[in-house]
Amino acid sequence: MKKKTLCLLLVLVLTMGLTATFSFADSIGNGDASTYATAVTSFATKRISDTKASASVLVQFTRTADEYVVAIVLQKKTSSGWVTATDVSGSAHYYRGSNKDSVTTYDTWTVKKGVLYRIKCVSTDKYDSGLEYSYTNYSDPF
Repeated sequence: MKKKTLCLLLVLVLTMGLTATFSFADSIGNGDASTYATAVTSFATKRISDTKASASVLVQFTRTADEYVVAIVLQKKTSSGWVTATDVSGSAHYYRGSNKDSVTTYDTWTVKKGVLYRIKCVSTDKYDSGLEYSYTNYSDPF
């Protein structure tokens, strides 16, 4: 009798736990399970020479974004960490648009010899339902 009661109690607890888990997952995004976001961000960076660098960034959304902004920011390594390379002309580029499921960017910079750089990509995708998602990713240093 004790085994049967213990098994029944265990099944009840597990069932309630799963119900709570699924209810929480469904409440993300104003009552709907969220399937909107940035799915992939991939980088192709190249130090063309000591003073030239280029980067191509591919951002893919999980759905067609009604509006998007992709910010490509060149950062440099300093003794205090990574900071925006404000001493480089055009260190930030913004790509805005609508009704796309992916964005590909290509940028070049005249950089300083001996300085380590990386790309910071911030993608923000918006949907007519009022949902907005933002995702930040970084390239490997170059």
